[in-house]
Amino acid sequence: MEWFLIAIKQIILGISLAAPVGPINIEMIKKGLTRGFWASWLVGLGGMTADILFMLLILIGLTPFVQMQAVTVSLYATGFVMLTFVGFQSMKQAVSRSFSIDVNKPSIKRDKSFFTGFFIALMNPLNILFWFGVFGSSLSESLQSQTWLSVFFHSFFIIFGILLWNLNIASSIHFTRKFITPKLLRFITLGAGFLLFLFGCQFGFKCISLLIRLSF
Repeated sequence: MEWFLIAIKQIILGISLAAPVGPINIEMIKKGLTRGFWASWLVGLGGMTADILFMLLILIGLTPFVQMQAVTVSLYATGFVMLTFVGFQSMKQAVSRSFSIDVNKPSIKRDKSFFTGFFIALMNPLNILFWFGVFGSSLSESLQSQTWLSVFFHSFFIIFGILLWNLNIASSIHFTRKFITPKLLRFITLGAGFLLFLFGCQFGFKCISLLIRLSF
């Protein structure tokens, strides 16, 4: 019973981590509306794969390296480039005259969706700083009082919670996309691109702020 309650707690934690509106959720919604369930699902799987990679890197002891200020600056700079590019491409697609997608017929062109989700999560500074900062510190404390099997158990159910949330987004978009008109779809695509662009600009601002702080 105790293990069951712990598992539920970790699943809820995973859902709580994935639920806040961020680059991955926005990209999943955009891909789900324009290309259907599988494209949205693959974006989520790509982001979750990056999360698993972060966990593995934490387990082999790379947390102190990632927490270095020079590395943090590089992460913010990379996030700025990645998200502003993805956001700009989305806005460019929305305003294009050739923008025409039948929301009732999902596109089969979803080969890049997984990698889009993977690289957005991999280059999202806030995502990285959470895993290596909050989760990394928590894991270090856990290893002092718990076995590796127990730590793996906790980590597995956090990822499972993230998986459930991603499935929820992909499914919700799949069943509501048929009610979306082409005009509304264009507006949503434009708005999603703008939000991604803003996230990128935010990372760029933080990168500049850190550089100025390190200079003095």
